[in-house]
Amino acid sequence: MSSSTTPHSLRLEDYTYTLPSSRIAAHPLPERDQSKLLVYRAQPGNIEHSHFHDLPLLLPECSLIVVNRTRVIAARILMMKPTGGTVEVLLTDPVRPLRDPAVVLASSERSVWRCLIGGRHVTSGMILKEPHTDLVATVIDRDGTEAFVELSWERNVSLSQVISEVGHLPLPPYIHREATPEDAERYQTVYAVEEGSVAAPTAGLHFTDEVFDALVERRIDRTEVTLHVGLGTFRPVDVDDARDHVMHEERFGITRSALGDILGKVRSETPWITAVGTTSIRTLESIYAFGARLRRDGVQAHDNADVSQWEAFDSSLDGCTREQVLETIIEWMDSRNMQELWGNTMLMIAPGCRIAMVDALITNFHQPGNTLLLLVAGFCGDPGWRDVYASALSNGYRFLSYGDSSLLIRTQY
Repeated sequence: MSSSTTPHSLRLEDYTYTLPSSRIAAHPLPERDQSKLLVYRAQPGNIEHSHFHDLPLLLPECSLIVVNRTRVIAARILMMKPTGGTVEVLLTDPVRPLRDPAVVLASSERSVWRCLIGGRHVTSGMILKEPHTDLVATVIDRDGTEAFVELSWERNVSLSQVISEVGHLPLPPYIHREATPEDAERYQTVYAVEEGSVAAPTAGLHFTDEVFDALVERRIDRTEVTLHVGLGTFRPVDVDDARDHVMHEERFGITRSALGDILGKVRSETPWITAVGTTSIRTLESIYAFGARLRRDGVQAHDNADVSQWEAFDSSLDGCTREQVLETIIEWMDSRNMQELWGNTMLMIAPGCRIAMVDALITNFHQPGNTLLLLVAGFCGDPGWRDVYASALSNGYRFLSYGDSSLLIRTQY
């Protein structure tokens, strides 16, 4: 660990709770913004209950929300082995020729993807075929359920078009049903633009045009980041202590214009930032880590914006203001004539870490004992997160991707 501050014990048994299967939402509500909204204020530690359409009234006027503009791809593809048996291939993230999902999906060139393979007797070198098109997946390597495949096809069309014809939306396995035409709309946010995720940034599923209109009326601005959800959302934490868990890299990005939006807000009279979802806070805290590292080491010391797992625990990066890190990143980008910042992050947010960029977090209710629950515990503290989940369970909230929402507030206003 490169951090000068080691996180305290992160035993998974300390970050779990009992989730009855009956509380897992298998379908979305008829209207996105009708979901319940649990509101937790760390100071003084109280909880109230509302509905998502009331969100604009719960945020400070003239503040800022940050959303993740990623779009879920039809990443689940049923293919055939040479023997005729069926294999499920779930694409998670590209590794060659580039690691940028949006660019690879827009290309007609063959590419290598990390994936999950469901099916027996699939070995390296095996050629899998999609039975209705010319799509072929050549297995390069396989280790358990994880594998690398090379995708190729004959037509001069993009990979995005190919998989849109044959792929299926990868609903989380705990939903226990096949995707329907309704899911094609409801398992995307209304602002999803950039293809690349294998799971939705589910906190954003509650937003509607009406909610955004109400935010505008209160002069609450919106800006966008991108984080493409990858393999990590499907990989279980199979260790007793999360300090032994290796986070999977995810691709994140932000435009220079969006950085300027955030910088302008932190310089304003209402320097309040609300992150919509765990993906948005992970992006913002990765941006802080990168900017603080540039300030520590010098603007010319780093050639990329990649962020390692424990940088939110690195005390040598503490002490920078939001304004300082944003100014430094913009300076770094300008010196390279860059309009977009992209990197790969492994950042873990968990109890004991630094939260530097975010005042409030909108998020759904997560599974027991996983890294997203650790993130909530890191944001709310203990017993705050326990109170939130106990209250949600006792007040009939629906859990996980299609479930209800929460607004977790760290900063008083």
